[in-house]
Amino acid sequence: MKSDYLKNIAFPEYGILIQSRIKRPDYGDKPHAHKYLSIIYIVSGHGTLERDGCSRNLNPDNIVMLNKGSMHTLTDKAGKPMTVFSMYFAPETAGVDKKIVDYVFSSEEPLNLPVYYAEFVRRNIRQMLHEQSNRPPGCKMAICQLFNLTLLCIYRAKLIISKNADLHSNADSNTRVMAALEHTSINSHEQFSLSDAARLAKVSQRQFTNICRKLTGTSFIKYLNRKRCEKARQLISTTEMSVASIAFETGYEDLSTFYRAFKSIYGTSPTKIKRDLTLQQYDLKVTGNCTPAKKNSRAEPAVVYNIF
Repeated sequence: MKSDYLKNIAFPEYGILIQSRIKRPDYGDKPHAHKYLSIIYIVSGHGTLERDGCSRNLNPDNIVMLNKGSMHTLTDKAGKPMTVFSMYFAPETAGVDKKIVDYVFSSEEPLNLPVYYAEFVRRNIRQMLHEQSNRPPGCKMAICQLFNLTLLCIYRAKLIISKNADLHSNADSNTRVMAALEHTSINSHEQFSLSDAARLAKVSQRQFTNICRKLTGTSFIKYLNRKRCEKARQLISTTEMSVASIAFETGYEDLSTFYRAFKSIYGTSPTKIKRDLTLQQYDLKVTGNCTPAKKNSRAEPAVVYNIF
């Protein structure tokens, strides 16, 4: 018998509903389908997904995408019941991007989210539940925006995993640290501590430090500072942003910290580099006797690390 858990629930007019599996009726663990697209997130516990005659294991931080009408069964592993949250949505009213939805739902195989994406999804689900339950002013807009960010996160995670499957599936500690360094490099504008990076790689801080030195030849903090300062130098060379604005955009909360990090890497201050570039450009404009630095180029070659 085909059952639809949502048939007796008033679906929100903005097209998104977040539910916990614990609220499901008895047939929730029997074959059933939904009339909306569904994203199922495994918070904790272990179990299986039965679909199309196949059984797939489910573990924490797994994401399952279910198309409309897809018959399935979720079964808990004995002694390790799953905590599951489901996000149901109607694309026509939820304001989602069709290209992203099509890619995310192109496969119904469980997706094992890397730790850094899983943490983002967890935060968003928790906030959506708060907005949905307490309905503060602007809750509809908040839920729609949070859901779209969550969908975008899953989309990006799926793209990365498809290109670097070995970095995210049962990888050894060296590979996990490499993936964490790659993530912090791309997102160096965010605030990362050594403990954050170690947690992403699922290793101790000491182990992370040792592996980081082996891979990059330096400590994690110096590695992160170099990545930030490389981006800062590029912005100094290619934009008219102030040094304070550049410091903020590249992840520095304190301007003096940015100055110290920049000078330790390049041997001079960001203000001097910006002033010299401005003088070169002015001299070129007035006299035509100065060759300015090429746009999008760096005065010093980028440091190449073993992980790239």
